[in-house]
Amino acid sequence: MGPNEQGGENGGAGDQGSGPRREQARAAAEKMISQLQVMIDQAGKTAGPVLRDVAAKAAELAAVAAENAGPVAHKAASVTEHVGDRVAIRSKDLAADLRKSAEAARAHNAESAADDSKPDDAPQA
Repeated sequence: MGPNEQGGENGGAGDQGSGPRREQARAAAEKMISQLQVMIDQAGKTAGPVLRDVAAKAAELAAVAAENAGPVAHKAASVTEHVGDRVAIRSKDLAADLRKSAEAARAHNAESAADDSKPDDAPQA
């Protein structure tokens, strides 16, 4: 057996003091854990009301935003109505202009086709 197998070079004499130190460390750790548990319990008790207060403030903020958004929505609807009316009028005018242009092009094409179908030798009046 080597010197470490007997509990140290001093034949195990150094291990006699480590027992009480371990117990002291364990007691200190348990004390810290119990203090942490008390803190967690207190935080749990106070967190509920605090969260309710935060939720109430958020609800109040949402209510104010909704109240302020109402008039803005009405203005936007009014502007949309006027813009929609102007776009409708312009679209109707554009459609009428396009129809006139299409009719003029058809009439021009019909005249050109009639002129092309006349023989060149025919006497002109």
